Amino acid sequence: MTIDTNSKEKPQTQNNAVGSLNDYQKALELAEIGRHEEALGYIQEYLSSSPNDAEALNDVGAILHCLDRSDEAVKCLVKARNLQPDSAEIIWNLSETYLAVGKATEAMELFDDMDRMGILNADVLNRTAEVLLNEGNLVDALEILHRSLELSPDQEILQPMIEVIRHRMAENSFE
Repeated sequence: MTIDTNSKEKPQTQNNAVGSLNDYQKALELAEIGRHEEALGYIQEYLSSSPNDAEALNDVGAILHCLDRSDEAVKCLVKARNLQPDSAEIIWNLSETYLAVGKATEAMELFDDMDRMGILNADVLNRTAEVLLNEGNLVDALEILHRSLELSPDQEILQPMIEVIRHRMAENSFE
């Protein structure tokens, strides 16, 4: 997940806005060079004075994800999406984080929006299908693999996988 370091200037609405903006910029710089723990402290300081900044919530979600704290990241990204529901970056980051914590169904709920925004791709669909298969959810996995093939028909490897899933579904229906 990439954090956008070319973020727009934040409006200065409080006396400490310059300090807060500096915290946010410092967080982005630190995250960009892989110093995520330090970045987290600075961005949390910024969010204490700007708790409804969707872009900053998205960035803190990305930082938490990089720190393998994806459960916490989901909360930040959901809040960011509620504040800015048509942000492709937020929706993409949320889908990635949902997959990281094994919430394929929640990721699937984003796919229509992602498709509308032009950011849905075969890779995210295939990784979602993998999570669903690991959960034993053959029906949804099959649906997602078909959607992946519709999006990118040149994936020859998927057809044998689809046949294996169909075979497993048929076996399960006789048990």
